[in-house]
Amino acid sequence: MFIKTSHTISTTFSAAVCAVLLLASSLASADVSGNWGFAVDVMGQTGNATVTMTEGADGKIAGHYAGQLGDTDFTGTATGNDFQFVLTGDAGSVTYKGALQDDGTLKGTLDLGGMAEGTFVGRKAN
Repeated sequence: MFIKTSHTISTTFSAAVCAVLLLASSLASADVSGNWGFAVDVMGQTGNATVTMTEGADGKIAGHYAGQLGDTDFTGTATGNDFQFVLTGDAGSVTYKGALQDDGTLKGTLDLGGMAEGTFVGRKAN
């Protein structure tokens, strides 16, 4: 017959608390706030953009984009390491979707209103 002692219960409880804290920290949103330099490739055509983003505690992103596709403010969302934002201008909408990588870069895809697709890599500006 196994009798649980207060030490066994305390150890089990501590292990459970640690597991919950580790899970919560892994699900927490990685903050994409900051000034970024985006290297963009659309069907072999390359360009650069400057992107500034601020992420709120609610996962909403507000930012500014300056590059070949215009100079405009945008809004978006972030969940975990994933984010997306949409630029709206005279040429239509451009949707950026990406994720914060373990090495601190942003990587993802962009959709130019269904007319073309591309990829991007973002590096934090100093």
